Amino acid sequence: MLGAMIRSQARSRLENERSRLLGVITREEAALAVPLEDKGEDLTASQHPADVASDLLMREGTLLTELTHRAELAELDRALARLTRGTYGLCVDCGRAIDPERLAVVPGAARCITCQRNEERFR
Repeated sequence: MLGAMIRSQARSRLENERSRLLGVITREEAALAVPLEDKGEDLTASQHPADVASDLLMREGTLLTELTHRAELAELDRALARLTRGTYGLCVDCGRAIDPERLAVVPGAARCITCQRNEERFR
């Protein structure tokens, strides 16, 4: 079980990272909301197909990045819920304490490194 000071620091880190991710997601959504036609470029058949393909590839990359950020946000929300329940820092699979160094690097970590490796191996 985490001490009160460590819980407070963990909550602050999780909430700060959550706020940062929300800002990033908002910018990504704004970029994706702009139709290709509104870029001020000619998208008619006279435009070089490589340019159109490049624009579409960039949008696809932004979309994939946004999806990754949304998954990270959900992970942080689950970590905050575990913190509220008093189970933050305990592996959701085996119940053992997660190494504090792991939590410092991956604040939303739900599993100890051993269980995380097992999870990734079976994906």
